[in-house]
Amino acid sequence: MKIYISDQIPKQIRTNLPKDNVTYLNSSSITKADLKEIQVAWGYDHHVQSLLDTPHHQLKWIQSFSAGIDYFPKQQLTDQKITLTNTSGVHSEAIANTVLLYALYFMRDMNLALNMRRQKQWDGSRHYEELTLLSNKKWLIFGTGHIGQEIAREAKALGGYTTGVNHSGHAATNFDDTVADNAYSNIIQDADIIVNILPLTPETTHMFDHQFFNQLEHLYLFINVGRGPSVDTSALMQALDDGRVKHAALDVFEEEPLASDSPLWDYPQVLITPHNSAVSSEMLPGVQDVFVHNLQTFLKDGHPDTNIVDLTRGY
Repeated sequence: MKIYISDQIPKQIRTNLPKDNVTYLNSSSITKADLKEIQVAWGYDHHVQSLLDTPHHQLKWIQSFSAGIDYFPKQQLTDQKITLTNTSGVHSEAIANTVLLYALYFMRDMNLALNMRRQKQWDGSRHYEELTLLSNKKWLIFGTGHIGQEIAREAKALGGYTTGVNHSGHAATNFDDTVADNAYSNIIQDADIIVNILPLTPETTHMFDHQFFNQLEHLYLFINVGRGPSVDTSALMQALDDGRVKHAALDVFEEEPLASDSPLWDYPQVLITPHNSAVSSEMLPGVQDVFVHNLQTFLKDGHPDTNIVDLTRGY
């Protein structure tokens, strides 16, 4: 069996893979003839797309490197009956840690420390109005999957109250309460922190728009660690200008990398990170574990069995 490992997959996790009856190909070794014989692809790049575009290919399964799969040609995969699996769950703790960092950054006024360092000048004044605690804060978390549940767990460990938003309002682990995605308007005013961790679908594109932000009056912190296009950037900036949102922490953007002339850079109350909230030293072994488990199942049964994506729903 031939398996193609895309350029998206780091070299550190290309070792110690199952070897029996398997030939691994990469972007340097793949040939046109291989395109009709590859049954499995790990990750996504232009070679994988070429494979999908090759008539009578044998590709049956793609293992995504990421949890989000919005960059895959979902309709083409559906039409060709190709199974797609993701790495959902692998990044949960890293993203949750980052979300708490964002909250603590503003609540403990780390801007003050950074400004002191830049100016090389001690500021010993007590900014009581800027310093607050995580305890008793109300979190409204859009997305109650693996990542949302871990954010809720860590927020609750520090005394927070967590409400999750999902499609049906079904209960979810670690959440004090949950509501449906068409029923949160009556509680949104009570939230101190709003977090988006939803996948990108047609329904979630620009979900956080002018209409959404206009419901707010004094949100302390808006966080986006989901997908950039879920947030209408101009609407968020308007909410910041109007004082409806006091702070924002953004790891993902409508266009990446964020342009140097983006107005977002000029907001001192906005914390920007370069789409790295999921990254940790523990992440890569977890990604490899998902692939190896699915590959072993595929070699035995002809199909993977973990983290199978519903291509219709987009996650």
